Order: sequence, then C-alpha cells, then structure tokens
Amino acid sequence: MLHALKRIRVTPLVLAAATTALALWIYGSQPRTAGRGAAVVRIRDGTTIDFSGGSPSVRDSAADRAALDAAVKDMDAASRDVTFPATPPKK
Repeated sequence: MLHALKRIRVTPLVLAAATTALALWIYGSQPRTAGRGAAVVRIRDGTTIDFSGGSPSVRDSAADRAALDAAVKDMDAASRDVTFPATPPKK
C-alpha cells in the first residue's frame, strides 16, 4: 500500500501536518490570560498611578506631590483668563 503513495501526493500531506502541528504548538505555548481580569487601582487625590512597570502601581512621594502641585499651578495660570460666554450671541 505504501508503494501506491507517490512522493508528489505525500509531500502536501506532510507539509499540512507539520504546519498544523506548528500552529497548535504556538497556540498551546501562549500564556493564559482569560482568567485574569484587568488590574483595578482606586483613584486617590494627590497620588500618582505609575504604568511604567507594565502594571499599575500607586506612588505617593514628595517628588510626585511637587510635580502635581506645579502642574496644577501651571493649569490654573493658563486658564485664568479663559472665559466662555453663557449663551451664544444672536445673529
């Protein structure tokens, strides 16, 4: 029976089997993330959420507080003279 199978007929079958085996191996070696939900970090005033490590972590250092205070002062100074009319002008 093996003599009836010619090389030209067997080659695509071998390639298909090898490709399928490779695809299944790649799928099986992926990390499982279905059971893990997204990390939950509660927002607290005056703290910094740091994502640089790949997962969120809450930081509260003197340098972070100083940077937050400076940013708030900059935003207040930039928006001090900005006003919006209560109603659009009539045409």
